[in-house]
Amino acid sequence: MARPKASRAQLLDTIFEEINVVTRRGTARARRLAAPLSYVEHSLLQFIGATQGCRATDIASSFHLNRSTVSRQVASLLEQGLVEYAPRSEDAHHRGRELRLTNNGKSRLNSARGEQRKASFERLADWSEDELKTFAQLLDRYNSKEPKV
Repeated sequence: MARPKASRAQLLDTIFEEINVVTRRGTARARRLAAPLSYVEHSLLQFIGATQGCRATDIASSFHLNRSTVSRQVASLLEQGLVEYAPRSEDAHHRGRELRLTNNGKSRLNSARGEQRKASFERLADWSEDELKTFAQLLDRYNSKEPKV
């Protein structure tokens, strides 16, 4: 007997849940095998590493978070020695200090990324080139549209 066709709402729920599974698995694997970074720590380190000259306000804006929430998270990263403030330049604006990864932060992020990449590659090992191409295109399309806030 044929299964009933899933509604659009059911498909969207399935996609949402599957994306959450990917996120949880990647973070859990990295925490277990590489560097014990939380999802939030990993996200912030990744943003800071990829966004030269960013400040806490840039993180808050990009992640659509309250600045006080980001300030607490950044303070934790500073305390752990994963990020540091860049030296102020002569022409620096006085609106927050630029953040950058420390060597320890870079190392921990690279270690976590390595474990996540390894897990992804293992899961995709038996996919055809066409399947990989389609998946990459769909993920790019999905991630290219900024959600409305």
